[in-house]
Amino acid sequence: MKSNKKEVLKNFVIHVVLIICCIISIFPILWIFSSSINTNNSLVSTTIRLIPEKPTLMHYKSILFNGPFLTWLTNSSIVSISTTLLCLVLGTTSAYAYSRFRFMGRNLGLNVFLILNAFPNILSIVAYYKILKIFNLLDNQLGLVIICTGSQLIFTVWNLKGYFDTVPVEIEEAAKIDGATMLQMFCRIILPLSKPALAVTAMFAFMAGWNEYVLAMTFLITPEKFTLPVGLWSLQQNSSSYATNWPLFSAGSLIVAVPVAVVFLLLQKSLVSGLTLGGVKG
Repeated sequence: MKSNKKEVLKNFVIHVVLIICCIISIFPILWIFSSSINTNNSLVSTTIRLIPEKPTLMHYKSILFNGPFLTWLTNSSIVSISTTLLCLVLGTTSAYAYSRFRFMGRNLGLNVFLILNAFPNILSIVAYYKILKIFNLLDNQLGLVIICTGSQLIFTVWNLKGYFDTVPVEIEEAAKIDGATMLQMFCRIILPLSKPALAVTAMFAFMAGWNEYVLAMTFLITPEKFTLPVGLWSLQQNSSSYATNWPLFSAGSLIVAVPVAVVFLLLQKSLVSGLTLGGVKG
């Protein structure tokens, strides 16, 4: 009886703590949403109200149709989708090679990946700039895609390699006996069995391209080529009606977060298993 009471009390405390954490996490989002539908140009108020007295959606309409926001949205989509596809293509083939084949420099290559992962991209920004300038890729979305893909490939290769290690080799050996080629085994056996890990890889690659700010702000110069993070920053810097319009900025911030949330909801069933199984073997 006492053990049951302790268990109930323990579960109650855990649920209370989790509810408090959820409230703390959700409150900033609700605050920004409240600001985005507020007619007053302010982020703070003397009264605590999640819904303003006179809510309006005019700020969403204004930022979507009265400025270059849709152009920035298209640019971000191009960068993030291209980064995702390149990471999947290059990462899956590289990870499969590291997982299944034994060749000279294999361990060295994996260790180099780990060493490179220890340094943030900001340390290489000067080198990136000079390389892109040499190849005439400054102020070009292709240059940003290449940089984002290269920085994200380290996680991609290690995560997928760990997942491929958990796939039994006997399955491929049986397929080889039946006459399957290496490409057929990879495309028809390995990739379908690795959907959770591919979902995790796609999610992180998409976020890397979608949320990139420092590199995009450094390498993109023309406003028509800005991505959404840089575009939102420019709204507060330009001497225009956007400069101090916090409700408009809040509306844009929420719109930017929607695609990432949608991708997460679509892939959430695969995220946990993809991350855990991808880290079982190294």
